Amino acid sequence: MATRASRVLRRVAWGAGAVVGTPLLASVGYAQYLRTTTPEDEISESHNIHNATFQSSIWYQSLTNLLMTWFGQISRRRLDASCENAAEENERLLLSLLERCKDTSYGIAHNFSSIQSREDFRHKHPLTNHDHYSSYIDQIVHLNDHDEPPNNIMFPEKPRMIAQTSGTSGTAKLIPVSPLQRKVFFLEGIGVAFDTMVRGVPTSSHGVIQSWPNLQKSCKLMFTPKYSYTVNGLKVGPNSSAPGDNKSLLKLYSTPPDAYEVESEPELLFLHALYALLDRNLGLIESNFILGVFNLFSCMDRHWDDLLETLRSGKFPKDLDIPDQVRTKLERELVPNPKRAEELACIRISHGDRKDSHKSFARRIWPKLHTIMANETGSFHLCGRRVREKWTGDDITIFSPLYAATEGLIGVNTDIRGTSFSLCPKAMFFEFLPVEESDEPDERLLAKKTLFLEELQEGKEYEMIITNLTGLYRYRFGDIIRCVGYRGQSPIVEIAYRRGQFLNAQGERTSEETLYRALAKTANETWGFQLKDYTAVEYFLKQNGSDHRPRYTVYLELEDTHKGKPLMRSLDQKEIDALDKQLGEENHLYKFFRSNGRLQCIEAITVPPGTFETLRRTMVDQLGTSPTQIKQPRVTRHPKLIQILQDSAVA
Repeated sequence: MATRASRVLRRVAWGAGAVVGTPLLASVGYAQYLRTTTPEDEISESHNIHNATFQSSIWYQSLTNLLMTWFGQISRRRLDASCENAAEENERLLLSLLERCKDTSYGIAHNFSSIQSREDFRHKHPLTNHDHYSSYIDQIVHLNDHDEPPNNIMFPEKPRMIAQTSGTSGTAKLIPVSPLQRKVFFLEGIGVAFDTMVRGVPTSSHGVIQSWPNLQKSCKLMFTPKYSYTVNGLKVGPNSSAPGDNKSLLKLYSTPPDAYEVESEPELLFLHALYALLDRNLGLIESNFILGVFNLFSCMDRHWDDLLETLRSGKFPKDLDIPDQVRTKLERELVPNPKRAEELACIRISHGDRKDSHKSFARRIWPKLHTIMANETGSFHLCGRRVREKWTGDDITIFSPLYAATEGLIGVNTDIRGTSFSLCPKAMFFEFLPVEESDEPDERLLAKKTLFLEELQEGKEYEMIITNLTGLYRYRFGDIIRCVGYRGQSPIVEIAYRRGQFLNAQGERTSEETLYRALAKTANETWGFQLKDYTAVEYFLKQNGSDHRPRYTVYLELEDTHKGKPLMRSLDQKEIDALDKQLGEENHLYKFFRSNGRLQCIEAITVPPGTFETLRRTMVDQLGTSPTQIKQPRVTRHPKLIQILQDSAVA
């Protein structure tokens, strides 16, 4: 009996081993095939270090490429099918969300069980803003798990986290995140973006890359956020990807996993730059927004000598403020590479001499760099232009893959060189208000005027109203879009603007109202001056000087209250520090990014009387602005206007 049992166990073990072992052996074989058939200059150099850790990274990247290529094709087919019948698919999503949430606190209060169609929904549910949900969100945040778990309030499940954001008002917003959101984001968004790159990289890279995916790594500009926690243990913070989300994915990036333990943004940015420079065969640079790429290249410019010395010696600068244990681990693996350092030094010199000028600075550093994946649409397009002018030229594609927000996935870009997005009918339920009607004060009347996604007109602008997966219904989140076409029944849109201008150097979103409150309060209560007029310039648009570290620059026309005369001197550092502190009080995310070094102290520059009138006259006389419509922009972006401000600064 014992012998028979042992034979059965051996057979079971053999069968289980075959089930597990066959795919494993196949994946190893595929990795070896890809390694031997891929050109050497399309394999990131860290793969070629002969130790178990880095050899396993080839296997992991090969397997990831294979699975994501297959998954991307499925996602693309799903998108195409859903767009063909977008009206039906979008209504089906709405009704499934209402059915799913009908027994939640919110669903019962708003009688979800009585809603049978999208027309019913438009008639019975009001348009909303964040304040509409404050009591429900407060309940989720403050409910103690020992009394009752914080589920079945806005959606059935316990939230995965509480996403923290700051809208155009500058006020922090908390949005509970459903576990469903990440699944849909990956299925409907990430998969399509990957497929777009599979289709687009060979044709968009000017012959640099013949096929993709390959074994090139990516410089992933990702940072570790500092989270807080609710009384019931829910994480509170940004909802964007973080190094700790999936540590196995860190094998795909040029920056070693240990480096992501550095929490200070300037120091981690230095490490991102260092390891990107080390990899001559780097293929991709990734950031949520193009500002991150701007910051990377600015860091290289500021610390070029230190970066090259680190490559030569294998030792980090002594003043690089990183934990000792991280320094030790990284230096143990960092092999001195004086040859690469010398190559980079020559590139810098030759680029400065403008020899071989058809090649951009980035192309000289990374001959096989094919794509920068970072959103440069909407308010970021000017920053994208600066990146091209200074570092990347037009021979490296900048791909804006997704239209997304804290509230969830909105659209996908299926053209690697495009700047428009196909709305995803299975990601959110969409409604739209013609922009000329969106300021109607009667909300009940306005609620009945919304259009469904198949009813937009090409060329017209609309305020987007969303019903998402996290319990926000008919939510006015502030984006104005322009319809530029259709994919089946689903609109293709461009991001036109936000309902209010704001500054957004690192994701802190300081609105016009917030900046004004900080300026006026500081001027009146601390400086003893009256604020006459002001505007701000984003740091990457400044035309004088070489310091492009993230900071706000504001130009102020002030009057000395006691003397009744214009202020004709520059502000001292104590006065500027008072403004910086007040701005942090008005916008906690600004204060947070100041504390960790991601934002530098605000720059406040006084200008003489008449400066803002000169701006307005220039807008009318030279820029074609109608005198009946002119408004002083609180964020100035036109190069001609910026030059006037810089030339007018009081010494």
